[in-house]
Amino acid sequence: MVNKDSKNLNRRQFMGYSALGMAGLTVLPSLTLANGTLNAMTETFYQVRNGIPNSQYYFKANTVGNQYLFFIGNSVLAGTGLKDPNLRYSAQMVLGFKKYFPDAAMHETRHMQSYGSWFGLFRCSRGLPVFGEVICSGHLAILDFAADDRDTSIEQVKLSLEGLVRQITLYRNTHSRILIYTLTADMLHAYKAGQTPEYVRISEQIADHYGIPSLNLAKYAAEKIIAGEISFEAFSADGINPTDAGAKIYSEAVAKFIDALMAAYPIPEKPDQYVLPEPLFPEADDNGRIIAYEDPQVKQSDNWKQGQVSPIGPFRHILVSDKEGATLTLKFKGSEIGIIDVVEKDSADYEYSVDGATFTRLYSPKEAHNPSMRPISLAKGLDRQAWHQLVLKVASPGIARIGGFLLNGTVEDSLAGMSTLAQIDETYAAMNPIAYTPPPNRFVNIPKTIGRLRDGGELRMVLLGDSIMGNTSGSSFELLLMRDYPKCKVIKIPSLRSSTGCKYYREENRVQEYVLRHNPDLLIIGGISNGGDSEAVRSVIKQVRAQKPDTEVLLLTPVFGALQDEHIRTYTREIDPTTSNFRFNMQQVAVDEKCAFFDMTGPWWEYIQNSGMTYGWFKGDAVHANSRGYQIIGRLLEIWFKG
Repeated sequence: MVNKDSKNLNRRQFMGYSALGMAGLTVLPSLTLANGTLNAMTETFYQVRNGIPNSQYYFKANTVGNQYLFFIGNSVLAGTGLKDPNLRYSAQMVLGFKKYFPDAAMHETRHMQSYGSWFGLFRCSRGLPVFGEVICSGHLAILDFAADDRDTSIEQVKLSLEGLVRQITLYRNTHSRILIYTLTADMLHAYKAGQTPEYVRISEQIADHYGIPSLNLAKYAAEKIIAGEISFEAFSADGINPTDAGAKIYSEAVAKFIDALMAAYPIPEKPDQYVLPEPLFPEADDNGRIIAYEDPQVKQSDNWKQGQVSPIGPFRHILVSDKEGATLTLKFKGSEIGIIDVVEKDSADYEYSVDGATFTRLYSPKEAHNPSMRPISLAKGLDRQAWHQLVLKVASPGIARIGGFLLNGTVEDSLAGMSTLAQIDETYAAMNPIAYTPPPNRFVNIPKTIGRLRDGGELRMVLLGDSIMGNTSGSSFELLLMRDYPKCKVIKIPSLRSSTGCKYYREENRVQEYVLRHNPDLLIIGGISNGGDSEAVRSVIKQVRAQKPDTEVLLLTPVFGALQDEHIRTYTREIDPTTSNFRFNMQQVAVDEKCAFFDMTGPWWEYIQNSGMTYGWFKGDAVHANSRGYQIIGRLLEIWFKG
């Protein structure tokens, strides 16, 4: 699907000319510059190319968790300077798609940043998110870096923008992508001279190579300005961000572009998987990533504190030292290494050395009155096939606050070749052990489950719930159980739906699809998406037992989630029986329906509170667990199931 006929003026590209009309096409040969090249102003302001059929599929399917459009850009994307924020081009794009898919629950996530496509490359890296955010979680990536890339060399843009496109596809190969170019003063100057801006020219080469639709808002607006329909001053007060009048011009272009996108291709029966061609530019940086400071390959001197609270987001936690001479050492393979840290007026300076070279000073901005994020490259153009070593040293009085390392390349995986059980043991060995004593009568309502564990045979466990139950599955707790009960083979069956609880599962006989068809011996219900509705949980239990009476059930109270969630916001170590709360109500359902019950919330949050680490130390994003968080869940379940 990618790059298919993208070099030819085929039907897909032809559709981009529709806004000009056939009359516009007939005069193209006569519009030339003195050197005989085609006047850039005759080119269309959008190209459909391979379209976004995968996104059309997801819009129609309206699948929970897949309706996010993730925009990555700068102040234009943020709507800076607009009196009416609904005029943002991102909001207008959502409206345009809603016209064709009115029932789709679309959500717009906007990730504003400085540092242009260079930093975007690292933010969209595949693998475990360590920066504190997950950007590529939807199905449609809209990339807008023209304004922030205006002071970046075109050679850097070539490598980082193409690398970013490749990173997004490597993250998930069904993602659709769109490139957008907004107007700057330099671009307007080029268009007035009858030229295509260099940034647009390079970006369009990349878009052609990967078959990506592009929307040149800069060209559309420039034509209006050159035609005298609006002055540049009326279009933008600062030369970058449009006024409301300028945003309305962008809105016109967005509407035409989306109409063309939707007309270009039918909705496919299933999403296609994009296969990346060879890079257009051989040195494209498509291996960007943010290496966690706690990665085993980062060697820390003794005077650093891990898991500390960050004064700003989206860092979940940071590494802190106030000791001059504290060092970090990282061995890596790749072409570029940098750091991402938090700087403010009390920040320390660093010195750094790559491959044993003389130390270079990296000053922290003392004029910074508010904490801010600083991604910065320390060395570029390294031999990407060779191993290198970075030494970073605190070089002045003050506080060093490290978020991670920016790397175009790889580090050794200390867990490579290890079994899953060995890997989770390795993770847990670096944590404080969990001290928890479960209630002695907890097995009363699951005698067959405990008998199977002790005496041997096969035990089929179905985990029902949301992505937090996905975290529970990810803990691999069943391996711990089989080590404790070696006669039993535990078959774990995650039956999950993102952001979904028993309010959904109880309807339309969904228990058949999500539970009964898996023939469970033990049904485990948990997660954070039950909406406080314990009666919905009761309904699922009753429906399951009506068709399979011998099914035993274990109810889990919530773990992880956002700080404002009830189980964290109103936390008490023991269940509060004096108010109507979900933990208490779940306990009552367990008593009434003769289910096993594990109030995991109590010991889970107690462990985190007593760990000396911020909550983010155990999280993979704003809601979910990371590998350490998995181990809290898994080890608590292991302790609970031990006889």
